[in-house]
Amino acid sequence: MTGLHKPGEELARPADGVLIGTALVWIGWPLQQLSRRSGYDRHEITRWMHKGGMPEPFRLWLTALRAVHVRYPSPLATTVRPGGNRPPLGRWEVLRIQLVIGWSERQLAERLGEHRTALRRRLEAGETLDARESRWLELLEDGHRLNPRP
Repeated sequence: MTGLHKPGEELARPADGVLIGTALVWIGWPLQQLSRRSGYDRHEITRWMHKGGMPEPFRLWLTALRAVHVRYPSPLATTVRPGGNRPPLGRWEVLRIQLVIGWSERQLAERLGEHRTALRRRLEAGETLDARESRWLELLEDGHRLNPRP
């Protein structure tokens, strides 16, 4: 026996479950979203969580995305500096970023510390996010775009 469960999978590592679990918390995805975004079946991901053996491309991708969210955990993080002369994000830019990151309106509102209805009404009324919130979302979007799925 080679220790491989399927072609491309590595030997079981007990830390696989920890990596997947912490990444899901930091990124803000449920398991189903991770499955959709990665292209791997959720049952396969669950097996890796319990028995290890995830493929290296998946490990590298997930580690990179987790690192982006660890570096920029909130708009108030010291690593988020309002940048230059970029205009603040409006309704459609925020929606685009939500789609890229994979967050629902509820998840975004929670991360911003605002009620989702208040956030939606504010954006629908033509208001924008403040400069720091806008820059934070742009940094997260850039991180997701720079790390395409395995």
